[in-house]
Amino acid sequence: MRNWVLVLICMGMLLGACNEPIAHIELRADSTKITRTYKSKPTGGSIPGLNAEVIDYTLANPYQSKRQLFRDSTICMSWDQAGFPNAKRFITFFEHFQWDVMDRNKERIAGLIAFPIPGYPSRADFIRDFDLIFGPEFVEQILHQNPMEIYRNKAGAMIGNDGQLWFQIRGGQYKIVKVNP
Repeated sequence: MRNWVLVLICMGMLLGACNEPIAHIELRADSTKITRTYKSKPTGGSIPGLNAEVIDYTLANPYQSKRQLFRDSTICMSWDQAGFPNAKRFITFFEHFQWDVMDRNKERIAGLIAFPIPGYPSRADFIRDFDLIFGPEFVEQILHQNPMEIYRNKAGAMIGNDGQLWFQIRGGQYKIVKVNP
């Protein structure tokens, strides 16, 4: 009798585990995103994080050679036209830059600048004014900048609502070429 009770308990646990929702990953080759969807029982329910979209940087950037329309109706040049032959590489660079800004790494950010630039002839001048340039509002803009929606034109790639930072390739490396605090 005792064995039958154990068998029934195990079967109940097994059947209960089989009713758990299943996470599905849909891969689309025509996009730079991998879309994760969560399919659950009709009663609903979700697991935080499984509904989020994940950007897959191994796929080709669709805007490498064509213009891009942003949500605010701004149209920008392709990455190629703006002088960035590898958009994926710049986006990875930009994400590292976001980490440096979040960590308030003055020295590392100063190392990304192509001195002299207008207003900051030397590294020491930039580091002295770092806290004025990277104030709370601007840091917030940088950290919330979607790497897939970086504005670009012939002057380079720009971040900030008013063009606070401009990037270009100089000597084969990405550099900050203009700072407008």
